[in-house]
Amino acid sequence: MTHHKTDYAIIHAEILAGSQPHTIHEGGILVAQGKIQEIFPDSQQAAAQAQKLGLEIIDAQGAYLGPGLIDMHIHGCGGTDTGQEDLQTALETMAQFMSQRGITSFQPAVFPSVEVMAKAQAALEASPMAAYHVCSIYNEGPFIAPEKKGGLPAESLRPFTADYMAQLLSFRHPATGRPLLGTMTVAPELEGADTAWEMAKEAGARLAWGHSAAYADGLPRRQCVHLTHLFNAMNGIDHRRPGLAIVPFLRHYQDATYELIADTVHVNQLTMEFLIHTLGTNRLCLISDAMAAAGMGPGESVYLGRQVICDGKVSRYKEGNILIGSAMLIHDTGRQLVEAGLLDVADFFRIASVNPARVLGLTDRGAVEVGHRADLVLLDKELKVQAVFVGRKD
Repeated sequence: MTHHKTDYAIIHAEILAGSQPHTIHEGGILVAQGKIQEIFPDSQQAAAQAQKLGLEIIDAQGAYLGPGLIDMHIHGCGGTDTGQEDLQTALETMAQFMSQRGITSFQPAVFPSVEVMAKAQAALEASPMAAYHVCSIYNEGPFIAPEKKGGLPAESLRPFTADYMAQLLSFRHPATGRPLLGTMTVAPELEGADTAWEMAKEAGARLAWGHSAAYADGLPRRQCVHLTHLFNAMNGIDHRRPGLAIVPFLRHYQDATYELIADTVHVNQLTMEFLIHTLGTNRLCLISDAMAAAGMGPGESVYLGRQVICDGKVSRYKEGNILIGSAMLIHDTGRQLVEAGLLDVADFFRIASVNPARVLGLTDRGAVEVGHRADLVLLDKELKVQAVFVGRKD
């Protein structure tokens, strides 16, 4: 159940607090005007203060209380996606569907074009609800390697020009004034990739390397590299000539962050074990890369005019059986990683909330901290969603 409340208290919670999540046992929090006002190490103190202020008191009964999850790379869910003509309705539907599953902020991946960016800005201007949940827009392209386009339509690709890049960067998020283009995937080997990097950096957007045929020995030295869905749509860790996938393991890229689709199809379970055991979780961002069928179970749908089949885990184009995206949302894939013993609860919130917020430059969410938006999720001991709190009234 999703609660749109702005003033209340939660007591008897196992609070995963801070940007390095640590557990406050039997703690409580006070929320006012949609923001976290105080975190208490003792539920009795929280209850006493709430009673003094006349606030509603919610008993968590020992459940985990953490920040709302952030999916920084998702195309669709709940039967709709960003390829729909009515983008405003699609974003609102996605926001509602994800909120029920603990995902309170997301960065929708769109068909990368100036026209779609204009449509996205108009949609958010017309919908304060969507603007609250959509932190920015993800352009997976258009400056990517054709041979590594994966499920992306060929017509969405184009050669780099500074003028087109400037147009993409010109749109603004109506609620924050920040660039609406939050993340953009670029193949680093393409002509103009260095210029794209500098333009994105100057504008305050995040350029990501991905959908690339590059090899690691030909990459430029960069700081704060981000990788689009690590291992997917890039050359892998070959022992003779490794590709882009080896970047996070190299000393020259020790600050590189990276996305992971953890549905066990996009990336094998043993590979995920190797990744997490070797690098830990401080730079990992859990994403879904999900399509319209996500959360809906097996079935068929249409994306960008093409028939799609879903087996409940992933979606593929029916013609050619091309893998195009996941059918699992991050609350499920993250829970599976915990069940497999690859993460603990603190790690779960680190890769699904804290890290995405840091990569996207979101300083008002992603952690249970005083002053942050009261976008919160209560999870039971199996990490299944019990309740979700959104810090605004719809």
